[in-house]
Amino acid sequence: MKKAFLLFLVLIITCVTITGCKDSSNNTSSSSGANNSSNTITSSSSKNANVGMIRDLSVDLERKYSIPNSDSNVLEVVSKADEVYQNDLNELISVSDDVIRGKVQNVTYTSYEGVAWTKSDVLITDTFKGNLKKGDVISVFTLGGYIPLSEHIKGHNDAFRFKDLSAKKIKTTFLKETIDGEKPIKKSDDLILCVVKTPEDSPLPKGAYERVSYSGQLYAESNKEFVQTITDSSHKTVKTYSYDDIKKMTEIGRAHV
Repeated sequence: MKKAFLLFLVLIITCVTITGCKDSSNNTSSSSGANNSSNTITSSSSKNANVGMIRDLSVDLERKYSIPNSDSNVLEVVSKADEVYQNDLNELISVSDDVIRGKVQNVTYTSYEGVAWTKSDVLITDTFKGNLKKGDVISVFTLGGYIPLSEHIKGHNDAFRFKDLSAKKIKTTFLKETIDGEKPIKKSDDLILCVVKTPEDSPLPKGAYERVSYSGQLYAESNKEFVQTITDSSHKTVKTYSYDDIKKMTEIGRAHV
């Protein structure tokens, strides 16, 4: 089995509703011309917020999808990931190439082989493990996001699932794929991320990074507290870690290498 960061989706269509959808919560790049605002994130409340970009390691995409506008139809699909790694943060840190803290600069939707992916360009404001540095901007890929229904069908050969839709309707329909219980990443999110470099045999762009697990994505509640959400079917567990907790975990991990 490949590493956990190459997750296999088992599509479980639990809720399929055709709705008009417009979401302005993310700023995304789009080949169809969606507007982008400034990528600079500043805050006076955090000592890390004033870090500026020093090295751009982000990757480009062959295809980009904007959030569908009100003229599009959206099918909402809940998917379940085949997790290999456990949810223990110590374990997730140990299998990561890098553990970073960063601010999300841009969120872009794309797809590979019929699977929806979200690309988040992250400005690193602190590092706990690995070779990345403060001021680096990297592209972190996570499963899920928006994908044209036609691209999904092409990759999965499952047109029979959508036999009630006309060919014209399929062309104007998007799938919104979410992994069970996950909170979507948004621009300006302040995160701690456990990531790995994308392997050579991945369809993702060379130089990209992947999150090892949703449990390896912690949200900053303050400058010193970070929240981890663990989802297991319908059950959700929330754990809070201090900045020092995470520092100690990464130091212990390095000592055992």
